[in-house]
Amino acid sequence: MPMIPITRMRERLARSREDSDDMTVLFELMFLGELTLKVIVAGMLAATEDDRDRHRYRLEYGLVRASGLGEWCDALDDLLTGPSAATLTSDSFPDRVELTKNYDLKAADSWQAKALNSMLEACRVIDSSYWSDHPTRVGLRIWARHFTWLRNKTRGHGATTIGTSAQIVVALELSINAIIDNFKMFQREWAYLHRNLSGKYRVVPISESVAALDHLKRNNDSSYEDGVYVVFGVTPRPVPLMFSDVELSDFFLCNGGYNEVKFEALSYVNDTRKYLDAQRYVTPPTQLPTSETEGLGNLEAQGEIFGNLPPRKRDYIDRPQLESSLEAVLTNDRHAIVTLVGRGGTGKTSLAVEVLHRMANSSDEKTRYLAILWFSARDVDLAERGPKVVRPRVVSIADIADQFIGLIEPIEAARKGFKKVDYLADQLGKREGDPMLFVFDNFETVRDPQAIYEWLDTYVRSPNKILITTRLRDFKGDYPVEVGGMRREEFDKLVSATAVQLGVSNLLSEAHRAQLFDQSDGHPYVAKLLLGDIANHQKWTDLSQIIAGKDDLLQALFERTYNQLSPLARRIFLTLCGWRSVVPRLAIEATLLRAADEPLDPGKAVDQLILSSMVDPSRSDDGDEFLAVPLAAALFGRKKLLVSPLASAIEADLQFLHMFGAARGSDVGHGIRPRLVRMFKAVAEKIQEGSSGEALETYRPVLEHIARRYAPAWMMLSNLYEEQQTEAGNRLAIESVRHYLEESPDDLTAWERLANLCRRVGDYVGEAQALVSRSIQPGASFDLASRAAWRISSLTTSRLLLAMPEDEFAVLVETLLNRLDAEQGQATATDYSRMAWLAVALHDRSRAGEYVSRGSERDSENPHIKGLQSWLSPKQP
Repeated sequence: MPMIPITRMRERLARSREDSDDMTVLFELMFLGELTLKVIVAGMLAATEDDRDRHRYRLEYGLVRASGLGEWCDALDDLLTGPSAATLTSDSFPDRVELTKNYDLKAADSWQAKALNSMLEACRVIDSSYWSDHPTRVGLRIWARHFTWLRNKTRGHGATTIGTSAQIVVALELSINAIIDNFKMFQREWAYLHRNLSGKYRVVPISESVAALDHLKRNNDSSYEDGVYVVFGVTPRPVPLMFSDVELSDFFLCNGGYNEVKFEALSYVNDTRKYLDAQRYVTPPTQLPTSETEGLGNLEAQGEIFGNLPPRKRDYIDRPQLESSLEAVLTNDRHAIVTLVGRGGTGKTSLAVEVLHRMANSSDEKTRYLAILWFSARDVDLAERGPKVVRPRVVSIADIADQFIGLIEPIEAARKGFKKVDYLADQLGKREGDPMLFVFDNFETVRDPQAIYEWLDTYVRSPNKILITTRLRDFKGDYPVEVGGMRREEFDKLVSATAVQLGVSNLLSEAHRAQLFDQSDGHPYVAKLLLGDIANHQKWTDLSQIIAGKDDLLQALFERTYNQLSPLARRIFLTLCGWRSVVPRLAIEATLLRAADEPLDPGKAVDQLILSSMVDPSRSDDGDEFLAVPLAAALFGRKKLLVSPLASAIEADLQFLHMFGAARGSDVGHGIRPRLVRMFKAVAEKIQEGSSGEALETYRPVLEHIARRYAPAWMMLSNLYEEQQTEAGNRLAIESVRHYLEESPDDLTAWERLANLCRRVGDYVGEAQALVSRSIQPGASFDLASRAAWRISSLTTSRLLLAMPEDEFAVLVETLLNRLDAEQGQATATDYSRMAWLAVALHDRSRAGEYVSRGSERDSENPHIKGLQSWLSPKQP
């Protein structure tokens, strides 16, 4: 069974046959042919790998601007026999062969020959001499050219009669069906992938089977954007310029109409159009300049070593703490892979360059490498006048190996059969000889960061080392050095130097410097751009408005990182951006759980935001964690929020967060407790406003999640349950107090609360256990234990503990007596009388007599002691 858009188009064709003439059927058939051609091109585009020359982008750039099918034919030729052919994945080889292999049209023993002969037959209805001198052996790819010619002569610019149309329809339908029913691309597995908030994927089949993608329904480690995918090998690859939704309500293919803001996509099934954002196709696909930090093209003597390091930045500001940390880890014998991780523009690259140049010029043997090799994957330079797109030097293992061989020029490279990648792997793993340091800058922009990291990790061996700079860190086994905003003293030096250079020192007061530090979060690149804008206007202006107006800056700093986030992490990020104040981590996690229809792991999503530097964590004196979004990231997020399909859900999240109350950075020191008190109070008010049972059940999962992470919240939750004034509410309150005591068993007040609640519901065994547990806690006074003895004696006398097995009762009473025995020096005569009654309960009259005797020594007139003496005395006959 063909893929769904083809099936639907065939159904439309069948309907047209029922009540239309041959000319209408021909036009419908032309739509099917156009759809077929575009699906073929889109599928082959999906099979291309990203490369440093941006071949796939170049083709997509042209197709969104295409004015006709001719450009789609050009793109297909480029993919099959042109420059882009080298970027096709090996798994697409069968598709490529079926399109490029030459077939004998006279033999007509293949489906390809049948498709071509039928197409030529249809064309010759219009022009009998069409392609009369063609070669007898041709490839199927020429079918696209023939179809385009026929389409232009009929539906495009021709005036076809009904009789002519009838002749064309028969041959054209045979040709199109031969391709749909046989071409490998249409036999592949196609699906729409949608990632749920839980991280698992909803796999919606577009083809008859998608068995290769079943693992995605269980696995949430992969990262795929929502969209149409086709499987090559075992890998789902996104299909550019083909669009649908999770319900497969319709299918759209790019149809030109580009105007710098949007481009057109057409549904051939329903003849409807939609317009999509063209932002990603604005940059011309011309040869880009190299990055200013690409590194030298040859190995040179740089200080005491050989290297191709880019030059130091003249305006570099020392960052002593980070520099010493980085140098220490690069010169030790551990940690084969070191990662400099932080937001874009925080100075990772300049820090690495500075430290490496210092090491290269050091005479200390500890810092000596034979060579430091620099590999740049940077595709955007954060220049002083704004971000500039540049050409990365490496994006794949093959690129890295190619540059490595070009730098060291081994004599083995001239030998027949020399393999660059194998040689690089061998050099990474060499344990003998002088070590080398391999540096990979802007690692997040390589084609597959995780796969390349795993490859490097597999082969590198000490004493060789690898240094990575990256915005994203999802690796295992590396040693991370985090690069955040500058420290205040470093930031002030940067501002002073930049202000002098721009001539705006007179415009900066101490208050302005402080504001600049706070609003840029110590971010050096953001600060430089803000100062540049102040220099342009020659006056101090609102910083947040300046940042908000720099779309290119926000996109360069955050777009790539944002696109790598899981759906749940994106939702949390956008919620934080909408909140505009610090938020307890526990609060944001609870917010996401409140309306979850499936199991979620918000903690993992928050960790991803922290690791990607999209949010900044901080802790209170009590260790409670709070989250805040730096200004620039928040402004980026608010722009995303305006057009996000999650906007209504996030608005509901924000309403829930309101119950915690807004907080400033200075409030972090007070911890989370004031926020939770406010939140529980708000919930209590909502319960009183409506149906208490329904409202409480609505919030219960969230409140319990908070309590599991912050134990004192169990006591707040028990208050809510108790306020219901029902037996069920009291029993839930008991359960909550017990959960709290599991985490804080030394809280004597909580034990007393538990005892009182148990008494209220008639659970006297639970009351007795709570009283004894309170008595044996560190800090419990002798008086508390004595009162517990009195209460248990009373319960025993009243026969209210009969439900308790005798052996358990004995252990409970013995535990309490041992506690009292340990501090008998504090006991009064009354205390001894209580201890004696416990001994009586254990049927130990001898021990009871000892307690009575000691009590009498304290106060012979004590009525309790005298009563016990009378009770214990042998009865006279």
